[in-house]
Amino acid sequence: MKRIIILKLLLVFATTTFCQQIVQKHSLTQAAYLQKSKKQKKTAMIFLGGGAALIVTSLVFPQGESTGFHFNPFTWESYETHKNDGIKSALGLTGAVSMLGSIPFFIASKKNKERANHASVFINMERTPVLQGTSIINQSFPVIGLKIKI
Repeated sequence: MKRIIILKLLLVFATTTFCQQIVQKHSLTQAAYLQKSKKQKKTAMIFLGGGAALIVTSLVFPQGESTGFHFNPFTWESYETHKNDGIKSALGLTGAVSMLGSIPFFIASKKNKERANHASVFINMERTPVLQGTSIINQSFPVIGLKIKI
């Protein structure tokens, strides 16, 4: 019986020692949402501009020397290949993926900007009933708050 109790205590001690602490998230302020929105929009513009530059580069890049004709068994057509076809395809594909990757950043930026516009800080005087002796009176106290419409 003593061994079981000691074993359970050791087990409880081990689980509480190695557990992670719960960190409470603090709601962001209006300025923080605006800053986050600006950073996300800047990232989206970099992805969009970089992707466009890569696509333009792939279109302007020279074809290079001809490496011969190849046969496509699916369409029964032959086509001419060039030395730089792989580089051009890689640049174009990377540019297209980069441009598509900018879309989630634009969406997140818009949402954070809307949250910033809906966030507001307020100061009010609130009244609450307080028991004083044998009677209940309404007592005023100041309230500072942050309201976020989500």
